[in-house]
Amino acid sequence: MPTRLFKKSASTRIPSVASISSSMLMVIAAITLAVGGLTWMTLSDIRTESRVNHTISISKNIELIASQTELALQDGDLGRVRRLLLDAQSTGLYHRLSIRYANDQTLVSTDVGDNTYRETLPESWGESALPFERSSRFDTAINQLVIQEPLQVTNAADAVLIAESMPLAQQALLWRIELAAMITSFSGILLGLIAWLQLRQRQAPLLAIRNALGLYLQGQTSTQALMVASSLGPEAKAFNDILEERDTLNERIAIFDCEQTISSAGSDSFGLSSVCASLSHGMIVLDANMNIQFINGSGAAYLNADPSISVGKSIADIDPQEILVPTAKRIFNPDAPRRQVFEIELEESSAILKTTCTRITRDDDTLCLLFLEDMTQQRHADESLNAFIAQTTHELRTPLTNIRLYAEEAIDSGAEDEEFRSNAFNMINSESRRLERLVSDMLCVSELEAGSMQIRKDTVRPEAMFDELERDYAPQAVSKEINLVFDLPPKFPSLEADRDRLGQAIHNLMGNALKYTPSGGTVTVKVEFDPSDAMTVRVSDTGIGISLEDQSRVFERFCRANDQRINSISGTGLGLSITQEIIKMHGGKISVESELDHGSTFIITVPSGRNTASKAA
Repeated sequence: MPTRLFKKSASTRIPSVASISSSMLMVIAAITLAVGGLTWMTLSDIRTESRVNHTISISKNIELIASQTELALQDGDLGRVRRLLLDAQSTGLYHRLSIRYANDQTLVSTDVGDNTYRETLPESWGESALPFERSSRFDTAINQLVIQEPLQVTNAADAVLIAESMPLAQQALLWRIELAAMITSFSGILLGLIAWLQLRQRQAPLLAIRNALGLYLQGQTSTQALMVASSLGPEAKAFNDILEERDTLNERIAIFDCEQTISSAGSDSFGLSSVCASLSHGMIVLDANMNIQFINGSGAAYLNADPSISVGKSIADIDPQEILVPTAKRIFNPDAPRRQVFEIELEESSAILKTTCTRITRDDDTLCLLFLEDMTQQRHADESLNAFIAQTTHELRTPLTNIRLYAEEAIDSGAEDEEFRSNAFNMINSESRRLERLVSDMLCVSELEAGSMQIRKDTVRPEAMFDELERDYAPQAVSKEINLVFDLPPKFPSLEADRDRLGQAIHNLMGNALKYTPSGGTVTVKVEFDPSDAMTVRVSDTGIGISLEDQSRVFERFCRANDQRINSISGTGLGLSITQEIIKMHGGKISVESELDHGSTFIITVPSGRNTASKAA
């Protein structure tokens, strides 16, 4: 019999590297954010100062050119005027110089391709459509300064000198550096968020363990109910190891007691009922002829047999698939190991059983003890966790890749294409919001597993929340050619709720509706209030719909419908489960009405919360 309860595990020794890593990550994030912000601010100041200095320099120079040009025009020397403008252009400050007069006619131009200029001065200057007054403007699209300087030939401003400066070459470089600074700042924010999540994650296992101990004090002793997510860290894994070792010890004690009882009992009575009645694991005792000498209720249930009539029968009678028979036969071989552990899968129930097969030798007989433990839920949990990790990795990589690609394209060609630069910034903003929602969902899952998810109620104005939802999803609906309709009441009563959490829940429903609705469809958001001011939100779509089988499990964590059409659509299967938890924490309820290929309607009802708030007060 084992004498030691817990073994020393390396997982219980928590290194301090994690804390150092989080602290260093936080410092790096702060430095990155500060460098990016200061660089961006400094470059903005440099750009503004460069434009101001350039404007002042060009303005002073053009005034001198204008005064000399006026004298040449008054003397009637058009050739001298042309030479003055060509000499000014040869300095490299100007891209083009021209003189315009009545009705925007060209008198002189330094553009070799402009053949509209005159060979002689006009006999009458006439009236011009251009305002002959001093002005200057900076064209940010091409980084060029344009100055208009009026020229007085007679007694009035009869013409205007138009000077277009050379583009500021350094502006494009400054813009690229500024974009790099913005990306650096965004990286700092992302690193800070990761560091914050790491720091928060350190508290998650302690909260989860505290909740598990609270359940234990309330009388819950089941290992499956007390176990916490191993992904929370070494503390959680150590706690789970303790629970598993407790089960292993209890199992060994039970097997040892059974062996002792079987070895010492007579052939007429084994006296096992009192020992095995409280066991949730299955237990079967076979003799050398493979006949059942004892079977408890759990063992019979696993094999779909009746324990009252199974004793005395052959194991083959209740094991038609012959899952246990081959191993039991090998155990009776004296040369085989005394104990064997293996897993079996039952075809009818798809249950996975961990089977411990032990040979028990008595003076005149040999028996086989089969100990059955249901591992189905643990196996499904492991598979769901692995699928979640793989899906989350893909979901994180996609927006980060898009942000990097659009940033690189904007740096390479954005300065020459203002429209492309704007589209690139919009895409980077959209992908960063997508990344934010994904991290928020992951954080919610962590909080749900740790039991630390909370809501902070405050007075909420629903009309502002739905205005924000409409602004967020209108561009996505337009890009997918989906008709997005908001059916809102004329007046909104206020709610006592957590605005961020409630908005997140409706965000998830609208995001799914747009995601699973093909082009040309319609998504409708209808809001109603009952006499008690409880809010009902119906999010309807004309999408692919949900089968009746999938509707029963659509709110389960990591669940996705068994529909081949959604295999190419990204998703973690977390949105609806998080939405359900948020609505429940508000005292509301959520339901779904759907028909395959005819769309779905998700309905959430949230009480006003004012009565609850007044009672609490």
